[in-house]
Amino acid sequence: MFISIRWRLTSPLFLVVLIIFSLGAFVLARNLANGVRISQENLLLKTSQTITERATQLYETYFNVAQSVAFTMSVPDAVIANDPQTLKPILESYARLNDLDSIIVTNSEGQEILGIQRVNLADVTDYAVNTGTDLSREPILRAILNETLDETSGFMLTPSGMMIFTAVPIFQGDLFSGVVLVGQNLDTFLQNLQNSVMVDLAFYSVDGHLIQTTLQRDPSWLALDSAVFNQALNATNQIPLRTFDIETDTYQATYQPFQFGGNTLGVVGVFMRDNIPYVTETGKQITALMAAALMGFGVTAVFVGASYYARQAEKITDVAQELTTGKRTVRTNMSPTDEISAVGHALDQYADYVQTREDEMIREMRRQRREFAHVIKVIQSLPDGVIVQDTSGRVILMNDMARTLLGTQRFFSGGDFDELTQQVPDVLGKALAPGLYALGDPHRLTLDERILQIQVAAIVSSTDRRLGTVMMLRDISDQVRKEGERDAMFQRLAWDIQQPLAQLGRLGMTSKNDMMQAFARQVVKQAVALQRMIIDMREMAVVDSGSVQRQQQPLPLETLIWSIANEWRQIAAANDLTMHVMIEKRGLFVLGDEKRLRWAIGNIIDNAIKYTLPGGALTLEIKPDSDGMANLRIRDNGVGILKEERNYIFTRFYRGTPTSLDGQIIRVPGMGQGLFIARQIIEAHGGTIKLKSTQGVGTAVYLSLPLTSGYEITYLEADMEGETVRLPESLLTNLDEM
Repeated sequence: MFISIRWRLTSPLFLVVLIIFSLGAFVLARNLANGVRISQENLLLKTSQTITERATQLYETYFNVAQSVAFTMSVPDAVIANDPQTLKPILESYARLNDLDSIIVTNSEGQEILGIQRVNLADVTDYAVNTGTDLSREPILRAILNETLDETSGFMLTPSGMMIFTAVPIFQGDLFSGVVLVGQNLDTFLQNLQNSVMVDLAFYSVDGHLIQTTLQRDPSWLALDSAVFNQALNATNQIPLRTFDIETDTYQATYQPFQFGGNTLGVVGVFMRDNIPYVTETGKQITALMAAALMGFGVTAVFVGASYYARQAEKITDVAQELTTGKRTVRTNMSPTDEISAVGHALDQYADYVQTREDEMIREMRRQRREFAHVIKVIQSLPDGVIVQDTSGRVILMNDMARTLLGTQRFFSGGDFDELTQQVPDVLGKALAPGLYALGDPHRLTLDERILQIQVAAIVSSTDRRLGTVMMLRDISDQVRKEGERDAMFQRLAWDIQQPLAQLGRLGMTSKNDMMQAFARQVVKQAVALQRMIIDMREMAVVDSGSVQRQQQPLPLETLIWSIANEWRQIAAANDLTMHVMIEKRGLFVLGDEKRLRWAIGNIIDNAIKYTLPGGALTLEIKPDSDGMANLRIRDNGVGILKEERNYIFTRFYRGTPTSLDGQIIRVPGMGQGLFIARQIIEAHGGTIKLKSTQGVGTAVYLSLPLTSGYEITYLEADMEGETVRLPESLLTNLDEM
């Protein structure tokens, strides 16, 4: 059965409030009739106990500060050296941090090395400094100096008035070197002990004399006779309590020994004015009437409040039910002024949030539909075939070109597709695009007299989660056919050129005629040059960014340079040249086609060997990387390049006239395209190549290649046993300026 919350709340609350107020009025009237008297004795005793606890806390604070100063690393040395300048910032720091009025440091004879004392000048609080005062006669100092105590406390008269101090010794190792005293003005100390404005305090010394009080009365009224003082000084479990009059006022007082740390410094008195009110019969009647009126008001307020909250709860229920029926715009419109309206306000916020999210999801779904339709159009218009699979291997998208290349049903039903997907590795390779990573290298598939190049890539989300794979298909039948025809042409060309020349060389070498043998050597030399030209032509024919990128992989640069250096070391030695390798930055990787990079860098070394006179030297250097690029330098101390020829060095088929300082022209065979092809290879890798040269000094070639990370590294086979030394200083003269 449904019962409104109004009645669930108001009925029991009404009864409870009625009973409570009835009992309260009865008890209050009864107590007022019997009279009430405030127990000042209990309050005084509680206050006395609190003062004792507070005094213990203050002592621990002063003692800890004194210990901290004594054990500060530079304080013992400053005390022994009588160095107040070192002590001043330390003492001021501790005093300000702990709100202390004074800190004093003396030597082992009681002479003040430095003392600071708080002073108030024109609303500004600062610390005055004092040195050289003889404090050895003060009782608190004598207790440390003569009795060798670990700590002590006591009163001491200062220019600012009576103060309470705690003192501890200062040691340098096992050597007693001085004393530190931490203190507070007695007025301030009494204020710290005074925990209530209802009580006042007074301090009495161990001989019974009044030292200080917070009671603004004539001190003569507070004097104690010897019996009361001795009873208070020796009190243990019972605290003396007495009542006395000061002029027209009556006071109650308790007295107890004042113990500060392990020292009894005197007696502390706690005073409270006797203000016990008496309740008259008229006051009893008025109080009873007020209690009855308050009871009636409380019952009415409970009923009205319960009804108000019940209406709010009903409204929240109605709005929640309407939201469940799909009415997204209905709201309670409540402000969070209480707990129930806060629930309604929270319901409105949640409904607003849900409606906003629904609107955003609708807009996002519409946008995704448009983008998906656009992607489908783009994929359909691609000249390459595209197949997209989910993580389970199910094909979810295939464009028309892929269907044309694969023959659709026959390819998938014949098992060729399963065989193809089984060859795909799971290890992510290089990034082909944002969120697209290669899975293995491109491979070829022969299908229906077509040769297809297939590259499989993983689709990865921004959180590194695999979403699926994409397979890109390209018909490279014509490209493969042209590559075969080109290779065959170059092979025929090499055969047609080399065979006659080789036969002439063999005939000349077997001849006993010296002229014929010299001719044969020249023929062999030219044959080698022609072979080099054919290789250059083959490399030039296939150098482009696409062919380079298809063969790229992470290469350890240091290993690549060593491999190239060891490959050319014997050739340099045969020409009476010294080759050096200098590695200034290790652990670099470049993304490149190993074969073409070896050829490009080797061609530059070949030129350095050709144009460096016997006895010279050349060096390969890996310089520090910068801006994401690896930096190489290849330099020699050869004949150099004429100034007017430097701008044409990388021009195809250009051949300069390298000349030594004595005017001798160096002639070597070639077609003038080696540096041209080398630049093509370096730039196809996304790098740069520059050259600096000075005639008669040498040439330096600067290469830069993009850096990459070293994953799935196939290390180069390299002989690391060759000799590596730095170039002699005499050979490096002026080369560093290049």
